[in-house]
Formats: sequence, structure tokens, C-alpha cells
Amino acid sequence: MADDLFTPTVASEPYEVRGTPWRPQSLLYPAVFGGPTAVTVLGLINGARLGVSRRAAMAVAGAGLAALAARVAVTLWLSAEGTERPGRFIGALAGALAWLAVAAVQKPRFRAYELRGGEPASLWGPGLAAVLVCGFAEAALILAVAS
Repeated sequence: MADDLFTPTVASEPYEVRGTPWRPQSLLYPAVFGGPTAVTVLGLINGARLGVSRRAAMAVAGAGLAALAARVAVTLWLSAEGTERPGRFIGALAGALAWLAVAAVQKPRFRAYELRGGEPASLWGPGLAAVLVCGFAEAALILAVAS
């Protein structure tokens, strides 16, 4: 009689890792400083590295688009009301909300990656690039819509 009691529950390699992923918790920093676009782009890249399903990637993209639309709408509404410079706070809040979707989708896969002895990649370069490029793109979008 075969007993599965001593069979390992975490297999050595159940799926192919396409690149060294970033820690999903670390994506919060680009989310706060770069907004929802930055965390969505980084989340989609990290999801591809972790091998998440297409449905999970579409959920991340949808949450990012919804957070961006909410950021633009709330920023325009508050600026029409006469509130001074709410954009930075609204962008950080929208980015953090988009990060929640990214973290919910990627934490289980990243945890399995860590349990197999994987080390996360550094997010300094890609995170800074995403904050600068996507942050300026969001600012340009808001300026274009506001005028």
C-alpha cells in the first residue's frame, strides 16, 4: 500500500519561470510614486515572468485601466471644484488600488517560486523607469483631457 504522507507537496518545478520575477510587495513603491499605469505595466511583465494565466493578466490590465479612469475622473472633478493640486494624492491612491489587484494575482505564484529557492530580481532600474515614463504619460494625459 503506497502512502502519500511523505510525498513532498511543493514540486521542484511545476511550471516554467520565464525570467526572474520581482517581489509583488515591492511593486507598491512604483504604484505610489508612478500611479496606476506604472504598476499595471510592471504587474503585467511580472505576471508573464511568473507564468500567471491569461485570465489573471486580463484582470490586472482591467484593474489598471479602471484605476487610471478613476484617477482622471476624480482629478478633473476636484480641479473643477477648485481644490488645489489633488493630483498627486489621487495618483498615489489609484496606484495603490491597482497594486491590490496585482498582489492578489501574483502572491501565490511568487510564494511558490520562493519556496523552490528562487530569489527575486531587483526592481530599482525597471521601477524607476516605470515611475518616470508612466508618471509623465499620466500627467500628459490629464493635461490633455483637462484642456
